[in-house]
Amino acid sequence: MTTVYDVPADHIIRRVAEELKKRNEVAPPEWAAFAKTGVHKEMPPEDPDWWFIRAAAVLRRVYVDGPLGVERMRSFYGGKKNRGSRPNAFRKGSGSVLRKALQQLEAAGLIIHDKTGRKVSPAGMSFMDNLSHEVKITPPAPVPKRVVPVVEEPKKTDVKKGAKKGAAAEGADGAKTEKKAPKAKKADKSEAPK
Repeated sequence: MTTVYDVPADHIIRRVAEELKKRNEVAPPEWAAFAKTGVHKEMPPEDPDWWFIRAAAVLRRVYVDGPLGVERMRSFYGGKKNRGSRPNAFRKGSGSVLRKALQQLEAAGLIIHDKTGRKVSPAGMSFMDNLSHEVKITPPAPVPKRVVPVVEEPKKTDVKKGAKKGAAAEGADGAKTEKKAPKAKKADKSEAPK
Protein backbone atom coordinates (compact mmCIF):
# COMPACT_ATOMS: atom_id res chain seq x y z
CA MET A 1 0.00 0.00 0.00
CA THR A 2 1.34 3.42 -0.96
CA THR A 3 1.77 6.00 1.82
CA VAL A 4 2.97 9.58 2.08
CA TYR A 5 6.49 8.28 2.76
CA ASP A 6 6.68 6.68 -0.71
CA VAL A 7 6.31 9.88 -2.80
CA PRO A 8 8.28 13.15 -2.93
CA ALA A 9 6.98 15.83 -0.58
CA ASP A 10 6.54 18.53 -3.24
CA HIS A 11 4.46 16.21 -5.44
CA ILE A 12 2.06 15.16 -2.70
CA ILE A 13 1.74 18.71 -1.34
CA ARG A 14 0.74 20.07 -4.76
CA ARG A 15 -1.80 17.27 -5.25
CA VAL A 16 -3.31 17.70 -1.77
CA ALA A 17 -3.53 21.48 -2.31
CA GLU A 18 -5.57 20.89 -5.49
CA GLU A 19 -7.97 18.67 -3.55
CA LEU A 20 -8.25 21.11 -0.62
CA LYS A 21 -9.35 23.86 -3.03
CA LYS A 22 -12.45 21.78 -3.76
CA ARG A 23 -13.45 21.61 -0.07
CA ASN A 24 -15.58 24.38 1.43
CA GLU A 25 -14.06 24.03 4.91
CA VAL A 26 -10.60 25.10 3.75
CA ALA A 27 -10.57 28.71 2.52
CA PRO A 28 -8.15 31.57 3.06
CA PRO A 29 -9.32 34.09 5.68
CA GLU A 30 -9.82 37.73 4.69
CA TRP A 31 -6.47 38.77 6.13
CA ALA A 32 -4.51 36.10 4.18
CA ALA A 33 -3.90 38.45 1.23
CA PHE A 34 -1.92 40.82 3.45
CA ALA A 35 -0.32 38.52 6.05
CA LYS A 36 3.29 37.46 6.09
CA THR A 37 4.08 33.85 6.95
CA GLY A 38 6.49 34.90 9.70
CA VAL A 39 8.48 37.82 11.08
CA HIS A 40 11.53 36.60 9.13
CA LYS A 41 9.78 37.39 5.81
CA GLU A 42 9.84 40.84 4.26
CA MET A 43 6.76 40.49 2.04
CA PRO A 44 3.60 38.35 1.93
CA PRO A 45 3.54 35.37 -0.46
CA GLU A 46 3.11 36.20 -4.17
CA ASP A 47 1.25 33.01 -5.07
CA PRO A 48 -2.53 33.60 -4.82
CA ASP A 49 -3.05 29.93 -3.80
CA TRP A 50 -0.46 29.97 -1.03
CA TRP A 51 -3.06 29.23 1.67
CA PHE A 52 -3.97 25.86 0.15
CA ILE A 53 -0.32 24.94 -0.34
CA ARG A 54 0.45 25.80 3.31
CA ALA A 55 -2.59 23.83 4.53
CA ALA A 56 -1.48 20.83 2.45
CA ALA A 57 2.06 21.12 3.85
CA VAL A 58 0.67 21.31 7.39
CA LEU A 59 -1.47 18.22 6.80
CA ARG A 60 1.55 16.31 5.52
CA ARG A 61 3.65 17.49 8.46
CA VAL A 62 1.02 16.33 10.96
CA TYR A 63 0.83 12.98 9.13
CA VAL A 64 4.61 12.50 9.34
CA ASP A 65 5.42 14.00 12.77
CA GLY A 66 2.07 13.99 14.67
CA PRO A 67 0.84 14.37 17.29
CA LEU A 68 2.12 17.92 17.58
CA GLY A 69 0.99 21.44 18.41
CA VAL A 70 1.14 24.92 16.95
CA GLU A 71 4.34 25.92 18.77
CA ARG A 72 6.30 23.00 17.32
CA MET A 73 4.85 23.70 13.87
CA ARG A 74 6.07 27.30 14.13
CA SER A 75 9.67 26.09 14.30
CA PHE A 76 9.16 23.98 11.13
CA TYR A 77 8.00 27.01 9.14
CA GLY A 78 10.46 29.53 10.54
CA GLY A 79 13.59 30.91 8.90
CA LYS A 80 16.47 33.34 9.09
CA LYS A 81 15.62 36.99 9.71
CA ASN A 82 17.82 39.54 7.97
CA ARG A 83 18.97 41.92 10.70
CA GLY A 84 21.06 44.23 8.55
CA SER A 85 24.71 44.40 9.54
CA ARG A 86 24.12 42.06 12.49
CA PRO A 87 24.21 38.30 11.82
CA ASN A 88 21.00 36.62 10.69
CA ALA A 89 18.98 34.96 13.44
CA PHE A 90 16.33 32.22 13.39
CA ARG A 91 12.73 33.31 13.96
CA LYS A 92 9.65 31.09 14.20
CA GLY A 93 6.88 31.15 11.61
CA SER A 94 3.45 32.71 12.07
CA GLY A 95 1.36 30.91 14.67
CA SER A 96 -1.88 32.47 13.45
CA VAL A 97 -1.49 31.06 9.93
CA LEU A 98 -0.75 27.58 11.28
CA ARG A 99 -3.48 27.65 13.92
CA LYS A 100 -6.14 28.73 11.42
CA ALA A 101 -4.99 26.12 8.86
CA LEU A 102 -5.13 23.39 11.54
CA GLN A 103 -8.60 24.51 12.61
CA GLN A 104 -9.83 24.36 9.02
CA LEU A 105 -8.34 20.90 8.54
CA GLU A 106 -10.09 19.80 11.75
CA ALA A 107 -13.40 21.15 10.41
CA ALA A 108 -12.80 19.17 7.20
CA GLY A 109 -12.37 16.00 9.30
CA LEU A 110 -8.77 15.37 8.26
CA ILE A 111 -7.18 16.11 11.67
CA ILE A 112 -8.30 15.35 15.22
CA HIS A 113 -7.31 17.27 18.34
CA ASP A 114 -6.82 15.53 21.67
CA LYS A 115 -4.75 16.13 24.82
CA THR A 116 -1.52 14.91 23.16
CA GLY A 117 -1.86 17.39 20.27
CA ARG A 118 -3.14 17.26 16.73
CA LYS A 119 -2.86 14.10 14.68
CA VAL A 120 -4.28 12.78 11.43
CA SER A 121 -7.73 11.22 11.63
CA PRO A 122 -8.45 7.88 9.96
CA ALA A 123 -10.33 9.74 7.21
CA GLY A 124 -7.34 12.07 6.76
CA MET A 125 -4.96 9.13 6.62
CA SER A 126 -6.95 7.38 3.88
CA PHE A 127 -7.28 10.72 2.03
CA MET A 128 -3.50 11.22 2.06
CA ASP A 129 -2.72 7.57 1.19
CA ASN A 130 -5.14 7.57 -1.78
CA LEU A 131 -3.59 10.77 -3.15
CA SER A 132 -0.11 9.31 -2.60
CA HIS A 133 -1.08 6.29 -4.68
CA GLU A 134 -2.36 8.58 -7.47
CA VAL A 135 0.86 10.63 -7.38
CA LYS A 136 3.00 7.50 -7.51
CA ILE A 137 1.14 6.20 -10.58
CA THR A 138 0.99 9.54 -12.42
CA PRO A 139 3.48 12.09 -11.08
CA PRO A 140 2.59 15.73 -11.73
CA ALA A 141 4.32 17.79 -14.39
CA PRO A 142 7.31 19.80 -13.13
CA VAL A 143 6.60 23.34 -12.04
CA PRO A 144 8.05 25.83 -14.54
CA LYS A 145 10.64 28.07 -12.99
CA ARG A 146 10.09 31.80 -13.17
CA VAL A 147 12.51 33.27 -15.66
CA VAL A 148 13.27 36.95 -15.34
CA PRO A 149 14.22 38.37 -18.73
CA VAL A 150 17.61 40.04 -18.77
CA VAL A 151 17.76 43.16 -20.89
CA GLU A 152 21.23 43.83 -22.19
CA GLU A 153 22.13 47.36 -23.14
CA PRO A 154 24.51 47.89 -26.05
CA LYS A 155 28.00 48.72 -24.94
CA LYS A 156 28.88 52.36 -25.58
CA THR A 157 32.51 51.53 -26.33
CA ASP A 158 31.51 49.28 -29.27
CA VAL A 159 29.58 52.10 -30.95
CA LYS A 160 32.43 54.59 -30.60
CA LYS A 161 35.08 52.16 -31.82
CA GLY A 162 33.01 51.27 -34.88
CA ALA A 163 32.59 54.95 -35.80
CA LYS A 164 36.33 55.66 -35.47
CA LYS A 165 37.29 52.65 -37.59
CA GLY A 166 34.94 53.70 -40.39
CA ALA A 167 36.23 57.28 -40.37
CA ALA A 168 39.87 56.22 -40.44
CA ALA A 169 39.31 53.80 -43.30
CA GLU A 170 38.04 56.52 -45.62
CA GLY A 171 40.48 58.86 -47.32
CA ALA A 172 40.19 62.63 -47.78
CA ASP A 173 38.06 62.30 -50.94
CA GLY A 174 35.71 59.72 -49.35
CA ALA A 175 37.26 56.71 -51.12
CA LYS A 176 38.20 53.79 -48.92
CA THR A 177 41.88 53.09 -48.66
CA GLU A 178 43.34 49.72 -47.94
CA LYS A 179 45.26 49.17 -44.77
CA LYS A 180 48.73 47.79 -45.16
CA ALA A 181 49.56 44.60 -43.33
CA PRO A 182 52.25 45.03 -40.68
CA LYS A 183 55.71 43.96 -41.73
CA ALA A 184 57.03 40.72 -40.32
CA LYS A 185 59.94 41.08 -37.95
CA LYS A 186 63.21 39.50 -38.87
CA ALA A 187 63.97 36.50 -36.73
CA ASP A 188 67.08 36.76 -34.57
CA LYS A 189 69.62 34.02 -34.67
CA SER A 190 68.78 33.09 -31.09
CA GLU A 191 65.11 32.57 -32.00
CA ALA A 192 65.78 30.61 -35.20
CA PRO A 193 64.82 26.93 -35.00
CA LYS A 194 67.78 24.52 -34.95
